[in-house]
Amino acid sequence: MRAILNYFLNAKLRTKFLLSFTAIILVTVLMISGVNYFVSVGAIKRNSGEFSKYLIGQIGINLEKRTTDIEEVAFQQYRSASLSQRLGQKAVTAEETYVRDKYISDFLTEMLFTKDYFLSVLIIDVNDKRYSLERNTLQNYNEKLLNRLDMDSIRNKRGKAAWFQGENGTIYMARSLYDISTYKYAGMIAIGLESSYVSSIITNVHTLMDGDILILNEKNELFVPNENGTDLARYYLDNKLYLFDSDKKGFAFGGKNYITTLISTVYDKWKIVQIIDVGQLTRGTDSIKYWTISTILISLVIAFMMAAFISKNITANIRLLLQSMSSFSLDFNYHVIVPKSRDEVGLLAAKFNSMAEKINDLFNSVYREKLLKQKAEYRTLQFEYKALQAQMNPHFLYNTLESIYSMAKIKGEEEIGEMVYLLGQLLRESIGKKGDVISLLDEIAFIQNYLSIHKIIYGDKIEVVYQLDESLMDSRVPKFILQPLIENSVIHGIEEKPGKGIIGIQIRSEEGDLVIEVSDNGVGMEADKIQRLLAPELYGPPPDNNRHTNVGIISVHKRIRILYGEQYGLSINSRVGEGTIIRIRLPILHEDSAKIS
Repeated sequence: MRAILNYFLNAKLRTKFLLSFTAIILVTVLMISGVNYFVSVGAIKRNSGEFSKYLIGQIGINLEKRTTDIEEVAFQQYRSASLSQRLGQKAVTAEETYVRDKYISDFLTEMLFTKDYFLSVLIIDVNDKRYSLERNTLQNYNEKLLNRLDMDSIRNKRGKAAWFQGENGTIYMARSLYDISTYKYAGMIAIGLESSYVSSIITNVHTLMDGDILILNEKNELFVPNENGTDLARYYLDNKLYLFDSDKKGFAFGGKNYITTLISTVYDKWKIVQIIDVGQLTRGTDSIKYWTISTILISLVIAFMMAAFISKNITANIRLLLQSMSSFSLDFNYHVIVPKSRDEVGLLAAKFNSMAEKINDLFNSVYREKLLKQKAEYRTLQFEYKALQAQMNPHFLYNTLESIYSMAKIKGEEEIGEMVYLLGQLLRESIGKKGDVISLLDEIAFIQNYLSIHKIIYGDKIEVVYQLDESLMDSRVPKFILQPLIENSVIHGIEEKPGKGIIGIQIRSEEGDLVIEVSDNGVGMEADKIQRLLAPELYGPPPDNNRHTNVGIISVHKRIRILYGEQYGLSINSRVGEGTIIRIRLPILHEDSAKIS
């Protein structure tokens, strides 16, 4: 390698140009041809991947529809038969037991023969008594089901269906049953189906595109048996590649490369994976490869001929230029080049001078930026130190309140101790690290502690009425949005009103949104103040009486509109002397979808 470099350095200028131009043209042709080849191969893979994604997307849609149909059939039959009343009924006499069992048996028969592909039906009541019916008693579908059934997991799904694979070409759907009138747990139902009810979807796709197709349930278990039964699919599942897989990723197995396409349905109920051999996708690229090699060889010959011609003409002009520069070489200035002409060499000298000036300016700029960066780092350290100091104070107060609470308990001051304890809980929540978005259940717990302190202060003057939709308590909401509203009800509504004050907190869903209402029977507020609270930029800020509460309500309204959009936020209805209702409208978000835009 060193000998080649020495030859190039000592060669004539014409030879250097010849080799350089040839190498440049060759590299360019290689790059263009190589990029063209790999782009073509990539396009084939991409198109195949998109087609694969479309196909398994259709599988996902059909699978979701078919499984949802089964879930709906089971629910409609269960609801129409009023089975929950029978499951919850306690039979005392033998006759009542017979009537109850006969009713459930008739329900099993009706359910089993609802669909031709139903193989078995199993019901387990709250006392773990089992009722089952099968089309083919020799197969013992329900006995095999009981060996795989995870009762606790299914019950924790609170009525949502669980799907899993059985044996001998069966699949199962299981879900908890609840009394329609009391919403109490009444038992569980499991239905066995022929796996062909789902696998037929995959069979239709295999006619359009090769590759293994896997369907995984929400526990990432194989749901439908893989007809090919290949070691490839088993390798994919055993190594849990779906945990690291995203759209059109690949892996190697058995000396071959594979790409996978994976999609998940809503709430990750199903994962559909297609595994495709890359070699099968690129079979049509061999002709592209041969044409690319031929193009490179022809281009190399043409490049050499062109380089020889161009180098000859360039070196001839340079030899003439060297003769004219020889007299200038004695006074050559290494720092500043003063060109004598405006040809290419003169332009090169001018560009060098310009480059030197820019480098000097760049050096000075970098030096100034370094000084600014050092100052910024110092200010950052100061901010971090002040933030640490600010964090120490709340923790110190919380620990101090804990000590006061213990002393009050020791001295028998129960009411003072209770108030200090609740205040400590509020302080702990305020300095906690749960994030800016918490569950509605945590927000209500915080408000209950907050109101407990006010009930100790005001005694029987305050009564709180809760109307909570339990199904919405896991919704995600911004932290501390209710406290300013409750404070407004207490200070401006109840405190200024003679007699007993009632604060209502209602949580419900309305038109697909989460609605939280805080109401009171206090003194109310005028329309002008409501306008100033909700739109201070238009009507001006509200009066300064208790400015902290006003700012809190304004802040809650602005936070919600910034986080979720103009259609959300606060609305206030109030009449002087009658009371106030403050309504919060939010989108319904849960843990897996609580990303704020």
